[in-house]
Amino acid sequence: MKNYIFIFFTLLSLNVKAQTLKDCSTCATQLIKSEQTKFLSIDEIRLLTNEIFARNGYQFENSRFQDFFEEKSWYKSKNNNKSVVYNEIEKKNIKLFQDKTKQLKNNRKELVDQIKIFKNYVLENDKVNLQKLFNYKAEDKYDTEYLLSVMKKIDLDDINWYKNVGIHKVLVDNGFVIIEYSVTIENERISILYNFMNSSEIIKDLDIYTDYQSEGEHLYNWQFDIKNNKINFIRLAVAG
Repeated sequence: MKNYIFIFFTLLSLNVKAQTLKDCSTCATQLIKSEQTKFLSIDEIRLLTNEIFARNGYQFENSRFQDFFEEKSWYKSKNNNKSVVYNEIEKKNIKLFQDKTKQLKNNRKELVDQIKIFKNYVLENDKVNLQKLFNYKAEDKYDTEYLLSVMKKIDLDDINWYKNVGIHKVLVDNGFVIIEYSVTIENERISILYNFMNSSEIIKDLDIYTDYQSEGEHLYNWQFDIKNNKINFIRLAVAG
């Protein structure tokens, strides 16, 4: 029975994803349902919105979009955006896209704000709130030391996004080693990384000219899941 239930929900999930809106070829004649945008990112919804504009002859100031739509056989610019008119179905679909975009932006901000709170508690060494609010407890002194160094390096106001993935990464070459500090947000997971990678690019050989002693590469990866837009620490993965 459990296997049948699992198969049922798997098929249901695949069916919902199959209904995800791929383009706006029908956006002038059919009302889009909210479920059709469930798995779409801000970038994808923005493109769909612009497709409605483009199908009505809108001319874009953004050359990237203008070049993209000029490659479509159906695109014909009116050269005057004041003459572009949308029907009632298109207006409602545009409103749906705008509302969805606003919701996704708010969710993204709330998520980043939570990471900022986590960062502040790490910087303050507030073990009580780290465990209470995020279920995080350091395993050893290296866990504490490396996480602190990452939090000091990353800028959570400078996360860059592509579809549903956000990242901020800092590479530091201090003349001895190259170390990566990063935070990555992808779908329902957050990854914070300390990656002690290799020797500095200026070091050709471990010889008389450098005091650097070769150290093994190692990596600490703090992983969080996201449920109801709340972040929760799940594991520390260590390699090297």
